[in-house]
Amino acid sequence: MSKPTETNGALDLAAECKKREQQCAELMEERDRLRTELAKVKSERDSYLKTVYYYLRKEAPAPDFTKEEMLACVGQEPPLEEFIAELEREMRD
Repeated sequence: MSKPTETNGALDLAAECKKREQQCAELMEERDRLRTELAKVKSERDSYLKTVYYYLRKEAPAPDFTKEEMLACVGQEPPLEEFIAELEREMRD
């Protein structure tokens, strides 16, 4: 093996630097592409959510009780743990 000379070492470093610059450029291009794709997907998501919210509002019946009736019921419902247990039983059945 030959001993690397100062010129060969400089050439190796220059080649390595050029290689790393190319890799960096490729990664930045991929980052930009992914950012663009993410923006598109977020826009689609927002559009779907608006549609879902529209239909949920449209189909949801108006409450048939007053605020006073609703406040009168506070404290009469079962504890949260019981409610969750009841839901879990219903899901198993």
